[in-house]
Formats: sequence, structure tokens, C-alpha cells
Amino acid sequence: MTYPTPAQGRQPKIGVTFLAWLNIYQNLKQAIQDVIAPEMQQLRGEIKALSSETGALRQELTLFQTFVNRQFDAVDKRFDAFKDEIDKRFDALKDDIDKRFDANNDVVNMRFDALDQRFNDVDRRLDGIDKRIDGLAGDWRVSLNVHERLAALEARLEKR
Repeated sequence: MTYPTPAQGRQPKIGVTFLAWLNIYQNLKQAIQDVIAPEMQQLRGEIKALSSETGALRQELTLFQTFVNRQFDAVDKRFDAFKDEIDKRFDALKDDIDKRFDANNDVVNMRFDALDQRFNDVDRRLDGIDKRIDGLAGDWRVSLNVHERLAALEARLEKR
């Protein structure tokens, strides 16, 4: 639509529709400020309260972690002390066993020495027996030769 007069000369006309919409906007704005704004303020207060409670919980958690760490440190110390005591007992037991073994070791060594002496005596006796057997083997060959000669002589005598 074209207007016969230029834009500078026209007077704006605000229609009834525009005013109705402006009235709705104003009412809606007022309703939001009356209903939602207090709720938002209340939520902000609750968020701040939750934030402070979260901080308190974090602090309690930190204290609890410190307490648990101290308890574990105490248990570690007790285990270390127990381990040290066990190590001392095992060392004492080992020393006692070593002393007993050393004391018995001399007796055992003496017995083994005596046993070695007996084996050496038996070995000497067996060497003597070997020499006798070797001597008898030589005598056996001689006696076998004599026996063969006697058999040959007897055979000649029988032929005559």
C-alpha cells in the first residue's frame, strides 16, 4: 500500500492489536517476576547451601582419608615390628641349628674317618688276597703243566 504523503509527515498509528499484545507482554512479565523470580532466588539459596554442604563433605572425606592412612600406617608399623621379631627368632633358630650341626659335624667327621680307615683296611686285605690269587694263578699254571706232563707220561706208560 502506498501512502500519498511522505514518511516524515506520517503519524504513527498504534493499533488496538498492538496494545493488546503489549498488555499481554506486561502481564506475562509481571507473572514471571511474581512467580518464577522468587523460585529462582530460592533455588539459588538452595544451590549455595548444597555447595557449602559439598564443601563440608569434602572436608570430612579428607579427614576420613587422613584417619584411614594413619590406621594403615599403624598397621604397617605393627607388621614391620612383627616381621622384625620373626626375623630375629629365625636367626636365633638358624644359629642354634648351626651350632648343633657344627658340634655333630665333628662327631660325624670322626665316624667317617673311622669308616674310611676300615675301608682302607679292607682294601689292603683285598689287595693281599689279590696277590695270593695271582700267586695261586701262577701256581695253577705250573700245576696244570705238571698235570699235563703226568698225563702224557701215564699215556706213554700204558702204551708200553
